Parts: sequence; C-alpha cells; structure tokens
Amino acid sequence: MLSPIGLGLSLMIHCGRNASRAMKPIFFFGNRVHMKADKTGTGPMARHTAWFNALVIGILLCVTPGVYGQTSPITPEQSRARIRYAVLKDKATFRASREMIIRSGKSRYRVDAGEWTFEVSVTRPATQRYHVFPKTFRPGEEQAREEYLSFWRARGYHPEIEEFGLLFQTAPGTLLDNREYWVSLSRFDTEQEAEALAAELKKESVWAWTRPERTAGGQGTFAIQGQGRRSSDLLECPLEISCEAPLEVVDVSSGFWREKKENRLFQGPLTLSIGPAGEIEIYGYLPVETYLRGVVPAEMPSSWPAEALKAQAVVARSEIYASLAGKYRLEGFDFTALESCRAYLGLSGHTAETDAVITATAGMALVHNNRYIKTVFSSCCGGWTENNENVWSGPADPMLRGVPDCSIGPEDITPASGLKRFLSSTPDAWCSSDTPGFRWQRRYSVGELSQLVNQKHRVGTIQSIREGGRGVSGRLKSVTIKGSLGTVTLEKELAIRQAFGGLPSAMVIIEQEPEAGVPGSFTIKGGGRGHGVGMCQHGARGMAAAGRGFEEIMAHYFPGARLERMQP
Repeated sequence: MLSPIGLGLSLMIHCGRNASRAMKPIFFFGNRVHMKADKTGTGPMARHTAWFNALVIGILLCVTPGVYGQTSPITPEQSRARIRYAVLKDKATFRASREMIIRSGKSRYRVDAGEWTFEVSVTRPATQRYHVFPKTFRPGEEQAREEYLSFWRARGYHPEIEEFGLLFQTAPGTLLDNREYWVSLSRFDTEQEAEALAAELKKESVWAWTRPERTAGGQGTFAIQGQGRRSSDLLECPLEISCEAPLEVVDVSSGFWREKKENRLFQGPLTLSIGPAGEIEIYGYLPVETYLRGVVPAEMPSSWPAEALKAQAVVARSEIYASLAGKYRLEGFDFTALESCRAYLGLSGHTAETDAVITATAGMALVHNNRYIKTVFSSCCGGWTENNENVWSGPADPMLRGVPDCSIGPEDITPASGLKRFLSSTPDAWCSSDTPGFRWQRRYSVGELSQLVNQKHRVGTIQSIREGGRGVSGRLKSVTIKGSLGTVTLEKELAIRQAFGGLPSAMVIIEQEPEAGVPGSFTIKGGGRGHGVGMCQHGARGMAAAGRGFEEIMAHYFPGARLERMQP
C-alpha cells in the first residue's frame, strides 16, 4: 500500500499526464454543441486547470491526514479543512460568470458561463457503518487505555481504537498534540442497531455515542441542463467543477434547522458526490485562514466592536485547529457549513471589518497543556456561563468552566429559589445591556404545552413537570414530564429545549398554575440564548464596548488558557 505521500505524488504525476488528454465537448439533445473545447485539449486553460487540480490533490494527500493517517506533524499554516458546503436532494444549480471545467474520471469538459443544473441519477448511494464509542483517551494515557480495552474484551467485545485530531508543529521544537483515541466498542450496519447498544450501555451507567463511518462512495451519473438545453452525455460521479471565478450555488441550506435557503458563493474547485441517502453532497478544501473569512461574519455581526470581532476570530481559529480530523473524519470531511457545526457563508459573507480582524489576529489561538483548546461559544449566557459536562455528555473540560459574567454577587443560583430571584433581576452583566433574549418568558396552556411535548415524546396530556439537577449557571440538567400516557425524563439542555418547542436556553424556571387540582397553565421564565458554554458573544460585545481588549475577553471566558500567535 502506498504511503500518503507516495499516493499524493503518484496522483500528481497521473493527473498531470492527463492534462494532455482531449478536452471533451458536451453534447445536447437537438444540438451538437462543442463548448469551447480545444481540438487538442492542450490549450492553456486545460493544461493549467489539470495541473492545478493535480497539485491540489497531491498536496492534500501529502500534508492533510484525513482518512489516510498522519505521518508527521504539520504546521498551522499547512492545515486545510475539507468542508461539506451543502447537501441537496437531487439537483444542484450553479451560476458561473466564467466558463466551467468539469472533471469526471479521466475526462474533462468545458461549459460556457451561465446557469447550469446538475441532476443526479443514483445507481447506488454511499454506504456507512456505525460505531459505538463509550470513551476517549489522550496521548500519555496508554496504560489506562489498555486496561479499559481489557475490561471490554473480558465481557466478550472486540474493541478497536480510532485516532482523531492532529499533531501540530509550531515554533521550532514546539509540538501541540490534539490527537484523541476513541474506543470503538462495536460496529453495525444500521444506525438503529448502534443506538440500541448505546441505550443498553446507558442502563449500566455507561454513556456512549454513535458516529457513522463512510465505507464506500455513492455511484451514479449527472445530466447537465441549462441555456434551454439538456446534455445527452451522462457524467460519472464524482464530479469536480473548477472556474477562474467564484461559483454561486443556488438554494443552500443554512441555519441550525436547515430551514433557510440562500445562494452562496464558493471558490472552486468543488466536488459533487452522492451521499448515503442518494443526495448530492458538495465539498471544498480551504486553508484555515481563508475558511475563517466566511466563518467569523456568519457567527458575529461585522458591525460589532473590533475587539469583540477579534475575540470571535481567535475563538473560531482555536476550535478549528482543535477539531481538524475530528468527529467527522470517518465520514471523509472536517466540518459542515451549518450552525450545528460552524456557520460558514462562503465568499458571500466576507466583509472588510471581519477580514481586517482575521488578519490582525493571524495565527493567534488558545492553548492549554500543549493542545489547542476547543473554544465554544453561545449567543447570550444570561449572566452566567456553564460547565461543559452539564450541557453535553462527556468529561469535564478545565477550559470550559462556568463563570459569572462580570460582578454578579456571591449568591448561589443553582437552587430554584436562587435562580428565580436571579431571573427576576437585571444584574450588572456584560451581556445584559441591550441584549434581546437576556430575559424572556413563555406562557402555555396545558393543551398547548402537551401538544409541543408530544411531537417528540408520547406522554399524553401533561400532569406534572419535575425539574432535576442544575448546573452552575442554573441551567437544567434534567427534567421529568409526567403525562396521561406515560412519563419521560429528558437529560441535557438541547433535549430539554427541543421538547418544549425550542426554548432559547435551559436556564429556566417552570411554574405550574393549577386549575381544579390539575395544571391549567405553565409559565417558563428564562435567561440567555444558547447553551451558555465558553464565550458569551453578547458578553464579549459588552466588554469591548467598555474598552476591554480581546485578550481580556479571552482571559475572562477561558481562564487558564494561553493565547499564542503561531509563527510559520
């Protein structure tokens, strides 16, 4: 088997040789149209595009670990992210101001500028298997890892290790090791089987999560139509689309729930492949600093103070480095363009303000214990940030500790009584000034709330709601809902928020107002928007407006972390 470097170099040579192959026309029904193809296929555009694509592929395979494994440390400047820009049902529409070069296998085609739709015919969707992971280990924990594997082997399992994360070379002699070793307890052909095992483990107080692994790419063909014509040629999947100008992709999903559709500009080359549901997946590779230019304006308004924007740039860069080759590695990419991962606007979102702060903070990231730290953030913490383990399952992260958002007094807000007083006040918090959602309230009849809850959990008419434990910010860690048809206990903040119709946060007090001995209505009083872990964006805005620099903002929300600028 070739090494990553050998494979990359081989592909560079192979693809470069293909530059001399003829650039093929695309034929259309009714008209045999030659789309600006050179007779020999050796014009400057053909040669340059082929060699460029070959070089990109070779470099990526040589220096990007991905599914090929990491052979040596890389510098932050060498790091690139593979991003899944969009998932579309059966058609992808592109608008190009210059001609496009389409590569399908060993063939290349020229297509005029304009709007073109690529319609897929699936012969076989991509296939996946599903891992069940109960635990992770870091470098240096080899003995504990072996003991853990032995424990499961004794129970009849055959655990395996999957490596995630990267090893970075920074300044001479300095290494940052962001690798993690996930224990895969078992693999299944269906997600249902994997989730069933995870549920069984939960009964033993073993929390486990499932992740898919792409085992084979999808097979199919694309037909191209536009300018009133449809191609008679069927191009084999996957396709690579290149253009000397940005490519506009029509109706890309955005938002946490994918409810919004927007047109987005992306710099090619773009790859079109077929996913596990037969859908079209669009991918691209970007250097991290280029990627950031579409991330920062998607996550924070460019009109906000520069120091807040700098803080957002540093937080995003740190988390990107820490998450490269992370949880999506088994699926063949690093990040999605959705808010559930990290919002990315492509070239459409670039602004002068955010480009300036990205340049000003170039290479700056947060480090602790020789690792880039996973610096998460939320919109508005409501006056107190939260510990990560109270929001998501997994071990406590010393860099993600809940902190009061400025001078909020010594009162413990974890009991319901303390949180009730806290939510009824307007404390002097960095995020309290002119922030929509700092305090909010929702009122439901028992029928209205029952209808919301029963969309996900069949409990019937709600009879009572019992609040469980709370995190340091007062956010609920669990809640038990008793209804006429059954009882359900929900754990972790996202499940709680979703069950009650998409609450802004889980920093809530649920008040029941009985009528004739049964609940007649429920009032939910809350604070903040989002999970509350890490940096509070509105808090960063408040600190910047008060004259605090981004270094102070980082120190406030990530105490103990070290801010470093990584040099080439």
